[in-house]
Amino acid sequence: KMVLLKKASHIVIDSLERFFLWWGKFVAIHPYPVICTCIIITALSSLGFLRFRMEHHANLLWIPADSAYNVNEDWLELFFKKKERDQIVLFKSENVLTPKALNEMFDIYQRIQRIEVDGKTFDNICATVPIADIFQTKKRKKRQTEIGNDDSNDNATYDYEEYDFWADDYNEYNEDDEIITTVQRINFNKYGNKSSSKEAALETVDSLPDNIYCDLVTTLNEKCILTNLLEIWRYNEEHIRTATQQEIIDAVNILTKSPWFGYEVDYTKFLGGIERNTSGH
Repeated sequence: KMVLLKKASHIVIDSLERFFLWWGKFVAIHPYPVICTCIIITALSSLGFLRFRMEHHANLLWIPADSAYNVNEDWLELFFKKKERDQIVLFKSENVLTPKALNEMFDIYQRIQRIEVDGKTFDNICATVPIADIFQTKKRKKRQTEIGNDDSNDNATYDYEEYDFWADDYNEYNEDDEIITTVQRINFNKYGNKSSSKEAALETVDSLPDNIYCDLVTTLNEKCILTNLLEIWRYNEEHIRTATQQEIIDAVNILTKSPWFGYEVDYTKFLGGIERNTSGH
């Protein structure tokens, strides 16, 4: 058997050696026909690139094109085409609920905000959502009262009082009146799971006249759909840079409503590999 295998091996090797010897002599004698033939064959084989396209849709890669799912998907794409594409940034660390991790998130957020292409920034191209909570900011009215006839700032006094949300619709102010918006770090009472103002806010909205309610809804501001832990501090750089680890942990565990959007949210779903203590936090 070994003799037969050796003879077969010699026959194959001898045949290959004789073929490549002949081919080498042929190329050396006829170089230009061989070069032209190689170019033509390569060009003909490359014609398929004219119809080449990359496919990244998983449903077309793994499911038959004539399946019911793909047929329905094509109909949705034709009549209800989506113009949005989700982008996800993942942060990996031993513990992301730390001031250091939070600052790194904010650094990336600032870099994204500074991106500009053809005169457009992220705020110009992002998908937006209406703000649900029209009572998010507490405002105060500052009245300037002049003492005597002296117009100097040294003799000017300021009186602060709570600002009525409806005052703009029913009261008239002097030109000297100024609206000051106060910003709180995190309003746990309003956005936490023990919020006492939720029912009161619902009662207020329910009691509004239809014309006022419609005016409010149609004039709601819109914000980019950008969900992350930074929205807890309303993207306020000073508050984010000075946040403590205990404040971060408290915010993730206590808040049930976004201070930025006003919608209900579970911030624990933004995290992975969660470890809890004996109290469940």
